[in-house]
Amino acid sequence: MIYLTTITSTFYIMIGLGLFLIFSLILTFILLKKKEEKKLPALDFDELILSLGGIENIRDPKREHQRIKMQVTDVKKINAHSLKNLGIPAFLKGKELTLLIKHHTKDVLSYLSERQKEGL
Repeated sequence: MIYLTTITSTFYIMIGLGLFLIFSLILTFILLKKKEEKKLPALDFDELILSLGGIENIRDPKREHQRIKMQVTDVKKINAHSLKNLGIPAFLKGKELTLLIKHHTKDVLSYLSERQKEGL
């Protein structure tokens, strides 16, 4: 009788430790994921605008997933070397410029829109 009680209590202790271990692993993964999200590279928005030839050089910016497409007034004002230093690949097709922005797409689009409204 004593032997059966010892096995049962040991079984419950093992289940409790197993659940605690699983819970702590899940919590650790969640915390690590949040830290990774905060370590996004910084992007200098003013430098980006200068690279595009100024806010008056761009028209009608639109977001498509991780891309920003816009019309360019003067293609010669775009500084491709500066865009490359910022880590932003850009593709020009006629007067339509496409920027591939990995992490800050919404922020860049809202900043461009705000700056265009200020210029009007």
